[in-house]
This record gives sequence, C-alpha cells and structure tokens, in this order.
Amino acid sequence: MTGGTRGGDTPGGDTRGWDGERLAEIAGRYGTPVHVLDIARAERAADDLLAALGGLGRPGRAYYSVKTNYLPYLLERFAGRGLGADVVSGYELRAALRAGFAPRDIVFNGPVKTEDELALAVRESVRVNIDGEHEIATLERAAASAGVTAEVGLRLFPGVPVATSSDPAFVAAAERTAVRGRFGWPTGSRELERVIGAIRAAPHLRLTAVHAHLGSQIVFPELLLAALDPVLAEAARLGVREVNIGGGFGVPGILRPRGTDRSPGPGLDPAAFLTSVDKRMAELGLADAVVACEPGRLLVSDAMCLLTRVMSRKELPDSRWLILDAGHHIAPWTGTGEVHRFQPLGRDFSPDLVPWSLAGPLCYEADIHAPDSELPADLNVGDLLVMHDSGAYALGRSNNFIRMRAGVVAIEGERADVVWRAETDEDVFRFAVAPS
Repeated sequence: MTGGTRGGDTPGGDTRGWDGERLAEIAGRYGTPVHVLDIARAERAADDLLAALGGLGRPGRAYYSVKTNYLPYLLERFAGRGLGADVVSGYELRAALRAGFAPRDIVFNGPVKTEDELALAVRESVRVNIDGEHEIATLERAAASAGVTAEVGLRLFPGVPVATSSDPAFVAAAERTAVRGRFGWPTGSRELERVIGAIRAAPHLRLTAVHAHLGSQIVFPELLLAALDPVLAEAARLGVREVNIGGGFGVPGILRPRGTDRSPGPGLDPAAFLTSVDKRMAELGLADAVVACEPGRLLVSDAMCLLTRVMSRKELPDSRWLILDAGHHIAPWTGTGEVHRFQPLGRDFSPDLVPWSLAGPLCYEADIHAPDSELPADLNVGDLLVMHDSGAYALGRSNNFIRMRAGVVAIEGERADVVWRAETDEDVFRFAVAPS
C-alpha cells in the first residue's frame, strides 16, 4: 500500500470478519449484485442461542423465523442444528417440512391461514398459534376429521411499546401502534376470555402455549421485559406448557432510527435477556414451563452480505452520488429506514473520506440507500462495495421491479457454491399466459 487505504480497512471500521479478497474474487467470478452467505456464521449464531437456552435450567426451544430468509440450503442446515421453525404461510410450512424440520418442531403463526393450510398443519401434527377466532372452528373440524386432539397456541399482545426515543413524536406513535395491535388479542381483555372459552369448548383442541411477538430490531431489553410481563402472567393463569416470547432481538450491524433519534440504544444481549425472562417466569409460578423464542434477524443478519458495484458517479454542485447495481429491488430494507454499513473492496483507496449519497439503479426517485456515507473520495465506476447484514429479508422481500433479483453464493471452508441463482428474463415473464 502506498498512502492509500485497502478496501475493507477504511477508517472507522473493517470488513467485520469477512475476507475482503475472497469477496472480491466471488464478485469477479459470479458478477454483481450477489449475496454471499457464510454458513458458519449462521450456525455459530444458532449454536450460541441454543447454548443460552440450554443454560437456563428449564426446557428451551428456538424456532427459526422462516420468513426472515427462506433459502432452502439455510433451512436444511438449521434443521440439522436442532432449531425448530416458525412459519407464517402454507408455502413456508411446506418448505420447513421439505427441509427436514420435524412437525413437532414447527409452529404455524400468522394472521391469515387458509382452511387447506390449517388442515395440513393438523394432519402433520404441527402446532397452530391461533390468531383469528374463526380458526378455532376450522381447526376443530380438521382435528375431528383426522381423529386427533390438536395442540394449539394463542397469540397475545400487551399494548405496551418496546422502544423509546428522544423524539416525542416517535414515542407517541409507538404508544398508539402498541395499543392498536392486530396480531392476537389484548391481555386481560373480554375478547381474549371469549376466545379462550371457545378453545376450551372445542373437544378436539388443547391449548398448550401462548405466544407474543412485539417488534423488530428491539434494542431496549428492559422495555421488552416489561411488555412481556402481562403475557407471562396470562401464561401462568392459563397453565400452558410453553411460553413463546417471540423474536425481534436487535443486532448491532444495523441502525433503525427512531424518528429523529439515531442513537443505537442500549442493545439486547440474547443470553442475558433470556436469563431475565427465566427469572420472571419462575417468580410467576412458571418454573416448569418451556421458554421459547422465534428469532430470525439474530441468526442470519450478518451471516450474509451483498456485493455491489458502482455503475455511475456524479459530482454535482449540491450533491455527490454513487449509483450502484443493487437497489431496493434487492435491498428493500434500506427503503424503510434501516441504515446498513457500506465498505469498498478490491483495491487501494484514498484515505480521504467524503460524504457520498448511495443510490440504486432503479428509475425511481426513492431508490436511495443512504443520503450521506463517509467513503473514499476516489471511489469510481467499477469499484466494488460490500453492504453488510443482508441476511434478513433479502430473499422474501426482494422483487423484480425494473431489474432482476440477485443470486446467493454460499461459502463454507474453501467451497463457494451458488445456492440460489440470479433471476433471468425467462423467470420474470414465466407467469405470462396467452388468452385462449
């Protein structure tokens, strides 16, 4: 190096454990944009979570949130690692079964479940968390037809926010959103009592679990614990066998601003938080109940990164732009306010940093990743960037608006294999049907 900065070692950060030279080689071989999955990272995260649950002195379960990243290769590895699966649609349920998750290790959540999906869950002995009162009669018919007693869970919400901010407008909005929840039933409500009564009156259903999922990228453990308290109290009153506290555990690799507040918050350590939940459950008389969670981002966020190239550079009087080949069609989360780290790779860069606005390739004014990122002044067309933490919601929420979806290359040891191919023109127009 001669006075420059090697890509991935820019001031203020590094490649977060990724091998920058290897990433550059993958980009050269497979093209960009492309996601890179480090399966060892994902498996370490799974092992760490299972170890934290195993250290509590009570039974613990971890259900991977399949919607977060439904890559079949990843699901198969997680199934083999001892995780369960949390699914929220029929195709996710079928994907989990194909990946090798045992039916008893799958939980079917979500606000809408069709009659066919519920019948499949009952036939496969998959527990359904009830989220609509009409599901009770459908499940009862399916269980009676199959000649079984189906175990069911019940989704609850306490109406308490799990985030705060220095921005009063954000706090007020968070309070309104928490009270007006649409998933499950409010703790302590008449509506909840009616639903519980209907489940108990169904001869082929048995209520064995309660579930709550209270947010995403949660970084305030004390607020989350306080919000869960009414849920734990209901679990104790009902005498259920399993208490699922949901997921949404925040990760350090991304920032989700809370209104005008861009501070990272205190952060949430899963092991410490589970210990606090375990203690509170014991205090409420739930000493023998299973504690369960259903994280997604926690397990896969930093196990995948996105490689993208600079396609255009514009230095204008009031702005400085880098236009990338990866946009919101591939990284939709940056359009909802998530801040992800970008770093240059592949050559020596100037140590001088300037604010660049990073945008995607779409002919769409909102396709902007970051308005001001401090990056080397000499970044130019053809240069390679890595966007960190692309593992959560990259596949399921990507789309082919204007441009096509990216593929995924999985690395393990010295191997690098395509495990999800990039989309083609034929894929985009596969659904076209000529009128008869």
